[in-house]
Amino acid sequence: MNRINAGFFIVLALGGTTLAMGQGNPTIAIGPLRFEQGNTTSRETAFDSLRKIAEHKGYTVLAQAVTQSKYDGLHPAMAYRKGLPINSDLARYARSLHASKLLFGSVNWHTRSIWVGAGPKTISTAKVDLYLYDAATGRISFKKTGVEGRSDEKEQTLKVVLDVLVTPLVSVVSGGPATPREQRAVQIALGRALVDLK
Repeated sequence: MNRINAGFFIVLALGGTTLAMGQGNPTIAIGPLRFEQGNTTSRETAFDSLRKIAEHKGYTVLAQAVTQSKYDGLHPAMAYRKGLPINSDLARYARSLHASKLLFGSVNWHTRSIWVGAGPKTISTAKVDLYLYDAATGRISFKKTGVEGRSDEKEQTLKVVLDVLVTPLVSVVSGGPATPREQRAVQIALGRALVDLK
């Protein structure tokens, strides 16, 4: 299972992501993340949204290419129990990155057509499980599981989520392709899950 989870990383060269340490803000690495469904663009949106939310919350986010490289270089590979990395391996991974926190978990998309009025409409639901590992205590300090976001949620009902996201939601058009719907759904789910992140 270790190699399977390693394959779920996407290496991104995200603008604004830093390698700098010790700038006063705690350093955070995003990953490991496990994806089910969703295409590459939707997965990139998940990483980008997590990065922006973490930066907005005052963290210095480590470059995704570095976190991926360190993850791939762990020997022995990270072990998982009940779908989650074991704490001793999270500690080893955080040390290898010199990160004070690890934001990890899973994202699952369910995209489908539903019948609305006179015709079909594509919608997507993203479900996220997120955990924050604190290297100083060696424990999970934040956990949100089963948090969902739907692509057809109206923006006026999402004020708190939009405040967390910092950036606008991906726009979708009626009858359009699945990708923007998956992007919008994951933005909503991640924003909702991380409202209380400290």
